[in-house]
Amino acid sequence: MIVEIILSIIIIITCFISYLFFLSLRRINQYENFIIQFQQIIEYSTEKMKTVDSSGHYTADDETGFFFDQLKELQTLLNNIFELEEETSGKKNKEKK
Repeated sequence: MIVEIILSIIIIITCFISYLFFLSLRRINQYENFIIQFQQIIEYSTEKMKTVDSSGHYTADDETGFFFDQLKELQTLLNNIFELEEETSGKKNKEKK
């Protein structure tokens, strides 16, 4: 009788923890997708600003140059978040060839 009660409690706790784990993974995936979308927006903005400033006049200016520098730093930070995954898979593909 006691063994059945303990076993049922363990099963209930395990189900509850599994459900919480599922919810946390889902939330992590949502945040990861948000960061990826944000990274794509920053990358697109940087490319558009580079085409607008093909002569380099805006980047040389103090006021607009600050914005260019901040945008580049932001893009570098976002690229470094997922860089390790891409590098390790790229190295494995190179070694297999």
